[in-house]
Amino acid sequence: MNKILIYTAYCFIALFVQACKLTDVTDLKPDHKLDENTVVVDIPSAEKLLAGAYYSLRDEPLALYCAAIPGYMGLNLTSTSATYTSFINNDVQPSNGTLNNYVYAGPYQLIQTANFVIEKTQALQVTNPRKASVIAEAKFLRALGHFYILRLFGQFWDINSKYGIELKDKSNLPVTARANVKVSYELILSDLDEAIKNCSDYETGVAKGYATKLAAKAFKSRVLLYKKDYGAAASLAKEVMGGPAELSSNFLNMFQVEKYNSDEVILAAITFANNNNIYYENGKSYYYVSGGFNLSDRYITLLRTDVRKTIIGKTSRDPVGDPTKWHGDGKFLKGVDGSRNDTEYYFRLAEAYLIYAEAEARREGGNLSDALDAVNSLRLKRGAGIVSSTNKAQLLSLIRTEKELELGAESGEDWFDIVRYIKNGDVEGATIKATLTDVNKLILPIPQVTVDASNKVVEQNPGY
Repeated sequence: MNKILIYTAYCFIALFVQACKLTDVTDLKPDHKLDENTVVVDIPSAEKLLAGAYYSLRDEPLALYCAAIPGYMGLNLTSTSATYTSFINNDVQPSNGTLNNYVYAGPYQLIQTANFVIEKTQALQVTNPRKASVIAEAKFLRALGHFYILRLFGQFWDINSKYGIELKDKSNLPVTARANVKVSYELILSDLDEAIKNCSDYETGVAKGYATKLAAKAFKSRVLLYKKDYGAAASLAKEVMGGPAELSSNFLNMFQVEKYNSDEVILAAITFANNNNIYYENGKSYYYVSGGFNLSDRYITLLRTDVRKTIIGKTSRDPVGDPTKWHGDGKFLKGVDGSRNDTEYYFRLAEAYLIYAEAEARREGGNLSDALDAVNSLRLKRGAGIVSSTNKAQLLSLIRTEKELELGAESGEDWFDIVRYIKNGDVEGATIKATLTDVNKLILPIPQVTVDASNKVVEQNPGY
């Protein structure tokens, strides 16, 4: 990819055009006026449209809300803002504005923009080999958007459930009924397979802001884990573990200095300093510092038993001289180049180790010793001691705790682990969190505005 071209397009978009917050997924237009009227006559103009899709990775809905909201629903984040109380209490109503304007609309915005890229690039009469990779990158982004919707709003744990998601595989589609879970997974995996085939190779020593073959394999391993295809998930995660990405030797430095340039990062949002002008925020650091996105007391207690406690930082509300009362998420307290803009980590290599460990432990005939070795390889890289287990149940519990220590307060993975472990019968919801007494609340409601606008063609989730 011509990364200079894409980065320039990022800057242009951020500085000259404002994002719009849209709610009706049947009529979404791509961000920043890059829509169906955008002229795409060659590969460079197709890449500019693709930049509009990548912009979504660092815009509020995906970089902030789709990461923080699951953190509230789980155990790692809390907030001083009443806006998020219903998420923290696992009692979100279909009329919730944050749910509608950000958590639901954001991924569909990415999907719609990706669809325009795919269609306009497919229509080009060119022999440039870059054509195939532009389409593949857009399909990767479409898969990411659909998967975010599926795991937040669909019964992703049940391949036979009718409660999948409204799929958008073409731009400007009329409203359609929700596909079942099986069909939802099929489109996501098909898009990722094309990305694995035609995206560029992963490179070390460069910014990790673009879809690559390795990123597609990493995301596919996550999707397969959620789908309960454990053998395939373990195999692919192990392939990702083989490189060329490599685990960082300094956990805190990765977040506060290296950021999306770290060779542990497989995909992150490219953000940049912009003189701290509040109207041109990008990424999430500003919101994490000033918006009351705090580490929960429970998560701080867990972290203090581990070397990764270094991510506990001071917020503006915390006392200066008493670190025991600090609640700041040090993964996002220091922005890029001294600004208040920071990245969102969509996939780090560490997660592949933990996907492999869990999938290997769960698959039929899995090797529990190999699964434990993957956990300990990660722990040793972090400077922590090795752990042991005597049976499968204990090992699975250990893996979930390790994922919290490694990925907590980052992108909401701890919440989705809770959901999967509950549905797999490993834990009881109320024993983990007192508000998890209703299994229907393991997924969010479809926004009421979407249900109503569709004349009930889009069916609401059970229990709402």
